[in-house]
Amino acid sequence: MLLYHGTRLSEVPAVPEWLATDPEHSYLFTMSGPGKGSRQFTFVTTRPLKVLYFDGSSAAKMKGGPLDSQDILWSGDPFTQWDERSRINGLCDWGKQFGLDGFVRMEMDFEVMLCDFSDGLEIVSQLDLVSSRKPHRSSSDNTTKADEISQLVTTVIETGSWHNHYPGDPRIELDFSRLVSFYDTSLAPSLVPSRRQQKRYEHRPGGVSAIDVQAVRQRLADALTTTGNGSGIQWKSLFRIITLRYADRLEMIRYLLNTTEAETSRSPVETAKLVQQQLRISLTPYIIMGAVPVDEDAGPRNHSWTASIFKDCAVTHTDFISSSPSIASSLTPSEQLILRAIRDTNKEICRVTVKMWAEGVFKGLDPVLKDSSSSAPDADGLGSLMDKWKSEIDRLFEWLDWSVWVKCRPACGFEEMCYLPTWPFLVQPGAPASGPKPEGPSPPAAEHSDEQNDWLIPEPKCLRRLPPFNPTPRHPY
Repeated sequence: MLLYHGTRLSEVPAVPEWLATDPEHSYLFTMSGPGKGSRQFTFVTTRPLKVLYFDGSSAAKMKGGPLDSQDILWSGDPFTQWDERSRINGLCDWGKQFGLDGFVRMEMDFEVMLCDFSDGLEIVSQLDLVSSRKPHRSSSDNTTKADEISQLVTTVIETGSWHNHYPGDPRIELDFSRLVSFYDTSLAPSLVPSRRQQKRYEHRPGGVSAIDVQAVRQRLADALTTTGNGSGIQWKSLFRIITLRYADRLEMIRYLLNTTEAETSRSPVETAKLVQQQLRISLTPYIIMGAVPVDEDAGPRNHSWTASIFKDCAVTHTDFISSSPSIASSLTPSEQLILRAIRDTNKEICRVTVKMWAEGVFKGLDPVLKDSSSSAPDADGLGSLMDKWKSEIDRLFEWLDWSVWVKCRPACGFEEMCYLPTWPFLVQPGAPASGPKPEGPSPPAAEHSDEQNDWLIPEPKCLRRLPPFNPTPRHPY
């Protein structure tokens, strides 16, 4: 694996330092003046590096929680300072006991915080690259300094976007048998009450109790020192299969429920039948011959006849784990947490879709299974059902919050890319931004105004890859 270090110095770092996984990212850190070289080191790993990965935008130097998990580990408390030197030194000192080579974080691209450049790396090259800054400008040169900065920023954002979707960055191999999460309520129950009143983007581990901090640190210590590879289950593939199975179909259902007759020339009955068709397609592998509506004469309509459909839908992807004693007994605590998460996710998807499908059967919408007591569907009778379905799907989308649904709508043109604003390039119309910075000294270029929603609830937007560029913020390096 190649790693890159941009610097104004000529020596290999003798202290913990940062490495980029892509050269465009490291080039930002050279930024020499016009006519001066920019030193870029390229290293290759000589063995697999043992690194700890902090999930999320963990390299975002701003308030709100991105730095909480790493600071809790090395200092015991959220560290609200900009001082990255103290952070990397503290993390490396803490990681020595576990033989960690470094840490991986993400901002607009991934970075490696490496503790010792003399162990596990060899130099491939050290080049004095041409500075991107032009020493002279003629009156006929239409390229401005702002254009150059915009080009650099856009290039880095574009490079980072290569890893936005599955499989992410394949050079970084995650060991799911050693995953530790502040969402594990058995480890950090003190965070549960506050989350009940918050949206997911407001969640942060910063309010965790001292007792829970010790529990999390101990679980992580156990994960880092335990030998073996757990059950051997390919969790990443299982995540992918479930996401592929449901993401597009749920999105199609939501799309249909949000269309109008004026937009599509379809009647409400036709739209409802299309939704029912999509629900049936999703559930077809689980609809058995004996699953039919209960005769209304036996009592009020209920969904008991769908019990077998729901069960098979909910457990098909995970039942082999619990039914095999050899597999179940080999699960690490981390894998048990992952299994619970997958089960809960599958269960909720199946609960919502089976319930909606059964309601469609009762309304006479299903193309195959007919309820003998239902009449032909009519628009007036479907209005409340469609509203109910829309609410159910909207709640499911909010609960799942899958990244695969984060996309630009409408899709960007060929000269554009879809960009989810991230630190330090939180773009807002007409002004640069970098999010609310931590306390303490920070580089002058980080002193930006900001629009709260841009950093708190970033929305994907189209960013031009060619001039004229979108307004972009100054980088704070």
